[in-house]
Amino acid sequence: MPTLKYFITSKAKRNLLKFFLTDINASYYVREASRLTGEPLNAVRREFGYLEKAGLLRSYMRGNLKYYEVIKSFPLLTEWRKIILETADFVTASEAKQSAENSTVIAPPSPVIAPPYIVIASAAKQSIEPEQSPAHKPSSIPTLATVIDHLREKFNDSSAITLALIHGETARSEKIPVDGIELLVVADIKKDILREMITGLEETTGIDISLTHMTRSNFNYRNAQGDPFIRRIWGEKKLVVKGRH
Repeated sequence: MPTLKYFITSKAKRNLLKFFLTDINASYYVREASRLTGEPLNAVRREFGYLEKAGLLRSYMRGNLKYYEVIKSFPLLTEWRKIILETADFVTASEAKQSAENSTVIAPPSPVIAPPYIVIASAAKQSIEPEQSPAHKPSSIPTLATVIDHLREKFNDSSAITLALIHGETARSEKIPVDGIELLVVADIKKDILREMITGLEETTGIDISLTHMTRSNFNYRNAQGDPFIRRIWGEKKLVVKGRH
């Protein structure tokens, strides 16, 4: 049987299809899918968007995380599952999770020099995971101040960007949460261009930036109408990257 790579040339898309279509009841957020598939964060985010537009996936919010799941009423779901299940050269999501759990490394006692570790904390548990591979590993632990400086450097050169605010948990605690940073940008440019402007920061720091983009006219209209999202941002602490509030 011809392999799937000749029909779907995007490796990230192939891996995501394999994960979702071998277990159609599963759901994943971007960083989790990136970790399990080994694909770059931005490639996973991009392919999630394409698969959602195609009607195979839908997204929903759970807490501060955006999850994606299969739409079981998708017309070609049975056909696509058959194609995926007959493609032998893949690892399922459950196998990847089990492999990740079994490969967790505990730092040996001194004087043996162990690789560095990152502690990933959540409300339910704490786990220890190895740092990212050298291609994606930050050169140093980023601080919120360095992230803001980087964003200002990028945004200040664009007159199309009139307002940029960090909001949510990051602004309230003035620390970078495990789930990443929530960023609102008001700009008369395409969201894809904004995404490209922050891609480098995500790749070098490993920080996921959840971007909300509005044009100036859309922002002004929603603000005048008392939009709940805008009203919430005005009523809570926020960190200004560019513009006035």
